[in-house]
Amino acid sequence: MMQPVKIRILSTLKDADGSLQNTEQRYQGTMREKDGKYYVMYHEDAQSGLEGTKTTLKWDGEHVLILRSGTVDHRQEFRRGYIDKSIYVTPYLKLALTTETSYVYTYFRDGVWHLEVEYTLHHGGSPYGDMKILIEIEEDIQVGH
Repeated sequence: MMQPVKIRILSTLKDADGSLQNTEQRYQGTMREKDGKYYVMYHEDAQSGLEGTKTTLKWDGEHVLILRSGTVDHRQEFRRGYIDKSIYVTPYLKLALTTETSYVYTYFRDGVWHLEVEYTLHHGGSPYGDMKILIEIEEDIQVGH
């Protein structure tokens, strides 16, 4: 059964110059659990620059997968020590990305899922920056009650 959820995504990019860029995004979505894996689906908005894209988060105890389809097509997998090679496809260009995950931690506390991921992103063979992402997923009790 799909359950309505509120999603909050905090991300920090430390670029090659060492400067920090923080963003926060909030979405409404749905969540379900199947065979010990969790799935959250939501639609990106204009603020993210990915309007027209559906994002699916899938996770278990040791890995997080982000799937995007629509305006942007991309599959990115995070697992500690794992190097993920992917192609980020937009209507205008294709970017070859390499994601080197240093940290993944998923836990459920006080009714909220926390997905923490830290990784280094490379494109075109050179480092783009170090990313830290915190995704909080909370049941949306106002919807449907």
